[in-house]
Amino acid sequence: MGFKRKNIITYVTIFLVFIAFVIAVIQSFDSNGGKKGGPLLVENDEPISPASDNIGKTDKNILEDKSSYCSFVIEKFYTGWASVLDIVSFNRLLFPQDSIKKFNEYENIRSKILFKKMNFTYGNSNELVEIYGDVIKEQCTHYKLDWRLILAMIRQESYFNPEAVSRAGAYGLMQIMPGTGLGLQNELKLEDTKTPYNNLTAGMYYYATLAASFEFTGEEKYKFALAAYNAGLNRVVDAMTITNYFGKDYTKWDNVKEYYPYLAASQDSVHKLVWPKTGRPPGGTLNNWQEPYKYVEYIIFYYENYKKIYPGNLPEGKPKKTKKKKK
Repeated sequence: MGFKRKNIITYVTIFLVFIAFVIAVIQSFDSNGGKKGGPLLVENDEPISPASDNIGKTDKNILEDKSSYCSFVIEKFYTGWASVLDIVSFNRLLFPQDSIKKFNEYENIRSKILFKKMNFTYGNSNELVEIYGDVIKEQCTHYKLDWRLILAMIRQESYFNPEAVSRAGAYGLMQIMPGTGLGLQNELKLEDTKTPYNNLTAGMYYYATLAASFEFTGEEKYKFALAAYNAGLNRVVDAMTITNYFGKDYTKWDNVKEYYPYLAASQDSVHKLVWPKTGRPPGGTLNNWQEPYKYVEYIIFYYENYKKIYPGNLPEGKPKKTKKKKK
C-alpha cells in the first residue's frame, strides 16, 4: 500500500507541474504583449494585430513564424534554469570521478583554435555613434549596460550596416533572427524589428534579458550573454553542464568556453555520460562550436578598445578606501 501511495503522490506532482507549465505559457501570450512599460510602446498602446504580419505570406510562412514565436516564449519560460543547475552541481553522485579523469585530455583548447590576428580599426563606428549614439546610450543606461559593449556587438554582428542580412536570415544592426524578432516585436509592442531604431531597441532588450538570466555569475554574465546571443541560451546551459561534469567552476566563462567542443555531434560518448537518459545535449549538438567561442573573444577585444576612445554611460564605482595600518 505504501508503495502505491508513493506512486500516486508522484503522478499527482508531475500532473500539477505540467498544469503550471501550460498556464505559464498561455499567460505569456497575454493581450498586453509582454511586460508593461517596455521601450517604444505603440502610441495608442494597443496590441499589434497578427493579421498585419501575415499579408502576402503563405500558410507555411505563417506556421513557421508562429512556431518560432512559440519557441521564443518557451525559452523565456525557463529563466529560472540557473537554480536547477545549482542543484545538479551539488550532486556529485551524478559525476563519476573515473569518467572525469578519462576526458580531461580535451581541456585547454584555446591553443588549437585559429584566431585571426586582431588589429583594431574604427570602421564606421563614429558615423553610427553620431546617428544612433544617443539612443544606444539611453537604453543601455536603462538596462545598466555599458553602451560600448553594444557598439562592439554591432560591429561584430553587422559591421555597422543597418541593411545587413545573414545567410541564416538574421537582419539589421543587431542581426536578429526572424523568430526572435517576431517574439520581441510582440513583447515590446514594436511595429517591426527591421528599422534601425527598432532593431537596436529589440536587440539591446534581448541581450539585457540574457545577461539578467546569468546574474548569478556576477560580471561574467556579460560574456555568457554574448555566447547565448550568438548560439542560443540552451547551448550555453549545456556547455555549463559539461563544465560542471568535469568538476570545473561553471560560473567562469574562461572555464566554460574550453568545453564547447563537447557540444559537437562527434562527442556522443561524452553526451552519454553527462546526459545518460537521453544521450544528447538538451539544446542539441553544435558542430560549429568555434563560432560562439570566437564571437565572445572578438567582441571583448573591440569593447576594450572602445573603452579607450569613447566615454562610458554608467557611473564609475568609487575606489575602495584602504585602511591605514597602525604602526
